[in-house]
Amino acid sequence: MSKSKLKLATFVDHVGRTIIAEHVEDGKDLLKVKNPAIIHVQPMQNGQLNVQTIPLYFREFVSEENRKNGTTWSFNKANIVVGNDVVNDARLVDQYVKLFSNDPVPAGAAQIAPENKDKVIKLFDS
Repeated sequence: MSKSKLKLATFVDHVGRTIIAEHVEDGKDLLKVKNPAIIHVQPMQNGQLNVQTIPLYFREFVSEENRKNGTTWSFNKANIVVGNDVVNDARLVDQYVKLFSNDPVPAGAAQIAPENKDKVIKLFDS
C-alpha cells in the first residue's frame, strides 16, 4: 500500500467510533472502503494523548489466501457521518499504512531492541 496513491475516508460510525479506511467507492446509499481501522484515543497520565489504529476486523480471522488483499466493507451512509474534507496528519496515515502492510513493523521498533525474546503467541495456535 503506497501512501502517495492512497485515498482515505474518515468517518464516524453509528456507535461513535472514528474510522479511517482506504476509499473504494462512494455510492448513493453506501460508502465502500477497504481495511477499515478504528482510531482509538486514550489519555495518558502525563496529559498527552495516545493514538492507536486498531483494525475493525483482524486479518488473522480471514483465510490465508485472502489476507494480502485485505477486506472490503460497505457502510450505510444513513448511519455514518463522513468527514468530507478531512486531511489526516502524516503520522496517522503512516500508522494506518503500517497496520495493513504485509510486513508490519510496530511503531518505535527500530529504536527499541528487546532485551529478551518472548514467545510470540498467535491468535490461533495449533
